[in-house]
Amino acid sequence: VLSTSEGNILEDETAINVISSSKTLSNDIAQKQVIAEKTERKIDEARAGYKPVARHVSVLFFNISELAAIEPMYQ
Repeated sequence: VLSTSEGNILEDETAINVISSSKTLSNDIAQKQVIAEKTERKIDEARAGYKPVARHVSVLFFNISELAAIEPMYQ
């Protein structure tokens, strides 16, 4: 719109409307980005809470899988 505008840009209502709608859209995107960042932090905190449990479970899994080498009954 700006590149095709002729004359004074302040007199071109189409250009002003497009720029205004672009600004509104930009503000909406900025607000949604803030919300997305907060959500991302919450997800990261929740994921961090599961890491100790995951470590213990992985140790248990590999210990149990190695029991078959000791006694076939454990399979």
